[in-house]
Amino acid sequence: MSTSRSHLLVASIGVLVVAGCGGGAASAPDSSGASSPAAGAAATAGSAGGRTSLVAAAAAVKDACSLMPMDLAASIVPNASPPQSQQFPPYKCTVSNGTSVLEITIAAYDAVDALIPNEHVDGLGATAYLQKQMVDDAYLKVVLDPAGGAIYVEVAGHDGMDHGDDAVAVAQRVLAALQ
Repeated sequence: MSTSRSHLLVASIGVLVVAGCGGGAASAPDSSGASSPAAGAAATAGSAGGRTSLVAAAAAVKDACSLMPMDLAASIVPNASPPQSQQFPPYKCTVSNGTSVLEITIAAYDAVDALIPNEHVDGLGATAYLQKQMVDDAYLKVVLDPAGGAIYVEVAGHDGMDHGDDAVAVAQRVLAALQ
């Protein structure tokens, strides 16, 4: 359930590299004519620039629980305690009932390396990899842009059921919330 130290190192290096590049967030006029980073992200969501705006949107996240689809979480992890938020990068949100766990991780500066072993998942971000660590433990990495950035979804049901589709459904909703 935890991101490895190498992910943390890569994330830290990525923060330093991006911070050194300067440059502000993309912006575009909103409906009132004012300019905002969120409007810029929405304006480019359907293009290759849309993937870059996903990274920018992910970098702006300070509470991953704001992206957790609680209706899906309730069906995947019934009778769960309130979501727990990690308050430092990579930002995480965990929902658990003592047996089953759903966790999302927002790692805006993570490397694009594939999970090994993996199953490729079409239609999510720049690319996505599903790893079934055990029968009832699905771990999904969605690469936000070929240059980097990722979200992770882990569903550990501890119930003998395949949770790959659950992980994909949560990732789809997190990506939609970022756009």
